[in-house]
Amino acid sequence: MDGKIYLVGIGPGSRDNITPRAAKVLKNVQVIIGHKTCLDLLWKLVIGKEIVAGEMTPVERAVMAVEKARQGRDVAVVSTGDIGIYAFASTFFSCLREKGFKLEVEVIPGVTVASAAASLLGSPLGYDFAVISLADRAIGWSSIKRRLISAAESDFVVVLYNPRGKVGGKRVAEAIKTLLNYREAATPVGIVTGATTEQEKVLITTLGEVSAGEIETDTIVITGNSETYVYNGRMVTPRDYIKGVGY
Repeated sequence: MDGKIYLVGIGPGSRDNITPRAAKVLKNVQVIIGHKTCLDLLWKLVIGKEIVAGEMTPVERAVMAVEKARQGRDVAVVSTGDIGIYAFASTFFSCLREKGFKLEVEVIPGVTVASAAASLLGSPLGYDFAVISLADRAIGWSSIKRRLISAAESDFVVVLYNPRGKVGGKRVAEAIKTLLNYREAATPVGIVTGATTEQEKVLITTLGEVSAGEIETDTIVITGNSETYVYNGRMVTPRDYIKGVGY
């Protein structure tokens, strides 16, 4: 009988942000697969397990998980943040589809890096927002810029994942320039590096003052909408409320 595969989000980078559900799953499976940096956060939960932590591509990790599950063992594949957001889950399901694999799979959500960063800033995601990644080299800049423009024209708060990634600071510099065509220079911008880790850094600045050079690799950039404000060191995007009607 085949085992079950769990795709587990372990949060942004601190043990405190691993959910009880994720911890329970990791305690009960026989095999755990993931990057060493992820597994180092879980050392108390991985004792006695078979650990697969080599430098594998996402597809190789997916195939490995299937192989272990077909041996009748329950397997967890772990990723920081939420494993379904800019992470392993979509690649895994695509691999199952392409290869015709049919196994029982459960996705265990994790605290997203965006929500962790937002909590450190205040409440910048209090209203509608768009999340856009700048790092994927498989997607051309023209496609990303089109999404940025659409989000800016619609007055969404814009969350930028992987502002540097493997492509350096050119894209984030272009993203700031693009957003300035649709937002006031005084629009608040939150920059959070290493959210919830020992290397955590939090900065609130403005769209006109932010510099691509000060944005590091492990960083989330949140640009406010036309109503976002900063009060007492906190970045807030208000949400309309009408008495007797609600939000």
